This record gives sequence, structure tokens and C-alpha cells, in this order.
Amino acid sequence: MSQVRLGDLAGHHLVVEEKMDGANAGIRFDGPDHLLLQSRGHFLTGGYRERHFDLFKAWAARHRTALWNIMGNRYLMFGEWLYAKHTIFYDALPHYFLEFDIFDLERHHFLDTPSRKALIAGSPVVSVPVLTEVDIDSRTRTDTLTKWIGYSNAKSPNWRTRLKEVAAREGLEPHRIESETDPSDLMEGLYFKVEAEGKVTDRLKWVRADFLTTVTDSGSHWLDRPILPNQLAQGVDLFGCDGPFGEVTP
Repeated sequence: MSQVRLGDLAGHHLVVEEKMDGANAGIRFDGPDHLLLQSRGHFLTGGYRERHFDLFKAWAARHRTALWNIMGNRYLMFGEWLYAKHTIFYDALPHYFLEFDIFDLERHHFLDTPSRKALIAGSPVVSVPVLTEVDIDSRTRTDTLTKWIGYSNAKSPNWRTRLKEVAAREGLEPHRIESETDPSDLMEGLYFKVEAEGKVTDRLKWVRADFLTTVTDSGSHWLDRPILPNQLAQGVDLFGCDGPFGEVTP
């Protein structure tokens, strides 16, 4: 993404989402019995470096009928897969897969937020948090948008204690885990979508500078570390029923 002046967005409608710290993941179909899962341009076919996607594969297989009824061959769904901690530790996730984009393969564009919400309504799919929507004009100030940087929707006030508990449970050294973890209560950043006429026309992001510093200072990439699982919010059932979109035999 290139840098964009706020003034260049005057006259546009902007949707503001919490930017989540996870692995990009995609879902599509090649016929009702051929579910395809991918991450950053490559299909998930197995192997040690895909171990953090094991639950993603199980969840998608469990809800294959529901996902097919939403998407068919027409749509490609993207989301953030948040099982393995990267830099931010989440202890109150509404799901491990948070949908953030749906691409229409027939019309060759990404659906706007209302269209996405309508498509997945009543399904087992959970979306990233939408913080606000704003119409940009020449008087809009940068702090009108950055003020939405606040506490993450997926972290409880006790996340530091939970981090130590999970590290101990997984047999990992707590002090090292802490050094590889963003110490802030705040969200990673903001994700902006410019939307018009039922589609996304542009996108931007804003990431906290201190978050980037933590990533750099950690001295390692999350894929090269032992997996430390982020935690779901109390009462979340990852493999819950499909609702009206179809029932899959366990």
C-alpha cells in the first residue's frame, strides 16, 4: 500500500475496522465437494509449517455445507486466522477465523461491508470488528480517524495474566514469551476501506509505531517460534451449529 493524503479521500465513504494480528487465510470452492483453503497466494496442502492452520482446516471441513451455501463457486472469502500468537496476545477472541473480505469472482470486485454482512448473516462466519463509518470531506482531520485506536476488542483486562498461564500450560518460558509480545492494551492499528456502489474501491492501513518496534525488537519471526495459542472469549463454540445455512453430519 502506498501513502495517501487524507485530503485525497474527500468525498469518499470510509469503513474503519480493527486491524488484527494474525495470518491471512482464504476459502473458496471448486464445486460443492472441493473445498480449497489458502494463505497468501498458496493453497494449504499440509506440512509442519502449516500446523497453526490445523484447526482452520477442521473448522472449514465441519462447516463445509454452510460455507458452500454462502459462497458457491462465485465468492472467495478472506479472513484473519488467529490461532497462533504473532506479536499481540488475544484472550477474548469471538472466533479464530475473522472474515474481512469477500471477492466476487463473477463481477471481479470486493463486496462492500453491507453486502458482506448480508451474505454471511446467520452463518458460522464471524467478521472483524467494524469500529465506525465516516464520510470524508475537506474538513476531516487525521485525528478524527486515529482516535479510534483504542483497547482491542479481543483482549480482556486480564490478558497479561492469561498470557503467563497459557505459556506455563504450553511449557514455554514466560519471560521469553513476554519479550515477544506487544505490551500494550491497544489494538495493532486500523484498517480502512473506501466503499462505493456496493464494492471496495480502495484500502489503507495505519499501524501503531510502538507495535512495529516490538516486532523488530523480538528478534524472531512468529513462524519460527513454538505455537502459543490465542484464547477464545468465554462461551465461544468454535464448532457450533451451522444455523439456517445447512447441517453437516459430524
